[in-house]
Amino acid sequence: MNTISQQAKRCQVWLSELALPRWQHHFDKKTGIFPEGIYQDGRVYQENVIRFRVQPRQLYVYAHATELGLIDARQDIDQAIHVGFPQFQTEKETFAFSVDDELNIKNSETNAYEHAFALLGYAWHYRLTREQASLDKMEAIYRWFQYELADAENGGFYSSTHCSSLRCQNPHMHLFEALMVCYEHTYDVQWLERASSIFNLFIDRFMQDKYLCEFFDSQLAPKHPLSNLVDPGHHYEWIWLLHHYQKLIKIDVSVYIERLNHFASMYGHNDNGLVRDEVKNNGVVFRSTSRLWCQTEYLKAQIALWERHPSPEREQRVCQAVDVIFSAYLNPAQNGLWFDQLDCEGLPLQKNSPASTFYHLFLAFSELLRVAK
Repeated sequence: MNTISQQAKRCQVWLSELALPRWQHHFDKKTGIFPEGIYQDGRVYQENVIRFRVQPRQLYVYAHATELGLIDARQDIDQAIHVGFPQFQTEKETFAFSVDDELNIKNSETNAYEHAFALLGYAWHYRLTREQASLDKMEAIYRWFQYELADAENGGFYSSTHCSSLRCQNPHMHLFEALMVCYEHTYDVQWLERASSIFNLFIDRFMQDKYLCEFFDSQLAPKHPLSNLVDPGHHYEWIWLLHHYQKLIKIDVSVYIERLNHFASMYGHNDNGLVRDEVKNNGVVFRSTSRLWCQTEYLKAQIALWERHPSPEREQRVCQAVDVIFSAYLNPAQNGLWFDQLDCEGLPLQKNSPASTFYHLFLAFSELLRVAK
């Protein structure tokens, strides 16, 4: 399969015939809860923990899939919003990190990362239903960021209400994504202005001369003991996000895309071509394992780069990225499932399928479907 159109068809079949029906089957219609994951023997996870982040990520998958006509999950999406999400709600109407199998709050921490995905989930529910309640919830979540997590002196947001010593770019990255989605689903320019504030933070704080910094101290300076650790996968994720932002705001982000792509291409891959999980900021390998999500972000970046400057060579990079995802992660697993992490030799470290990865897979494959039209 050496064309984008052929690879898009391949991904559409996998989604509509295998993955989407299988995971929908395990959605609990009574509680409105998506499972944390599925074992390779077909059973849902029984680890006595269900993270909130899984819920809006899966809601996004099924809302977007419903919009594309790949499946009809409207009733499940409504049940997730109205019954499932409240299972995690705290007294302050924020969302706790996790519940146990009995749906009691297990970890009550309230984090920026989870709420960035809550914003994404409500935005997609609003797109499908136009319910005022979801629009109101979107605004309430952003105001929570402003009132509870904002750092007026140094910029950006703290990662959690309970800890300020370690700050991360990752929650900001997902908030950037969610804010752009909010704008696209409402056409309210304030959401785009809010996204622009994250873009400015990316320029001023996150993007270093040669690489994207992940970890910061309490003052959002790259002086934390972990500040030398870098995620190549996030370099690729930002390439796609910046490309998307440019289409919305009409500014040239090429210099940042080139810088991100250079570092990740130079230092972010194992000899077998898979994107590594983590390196040091001098390019030295720190973790040579390869999570599936890193490969989906590489695919999204290759789609963005092809879309910016179409060429046969760039199209082949897109196709090769899809081939790798199927051959290394999807095909060896049970139908509709995946291996989540491989070692440096390309062998699975464990064969279970965490639900949180579906968000990455679906978004990458939906991008392929979009450009193949």
